[in-house]
Amino acid sequence: MDKNSNAALEKKLDTIIGLLQHMLALQLASQGVRQTEIGKHIHVATAKVGKMLKGTKKGTQANE
Repeated sequence: MDKNSNAALEKKLDTIIGLLQHMLALQLASQGVRQTEIGKHIHVATAKVGKMLKGTKKGTQANE
């Protein structure tokens, strides 16, 4: 693989990781886990967790 291919692959993987972190943050928040704990579990800052959860209702789940 050349340098451009590696960079493109890394960008795609970073996007996938971000989406998985977001999904996990939403799931944990719906179970009542605090933002500080969510940040520790998914290895991001608490402020980033807050941005991920912005606009969601506390304690709601998608299947309700």
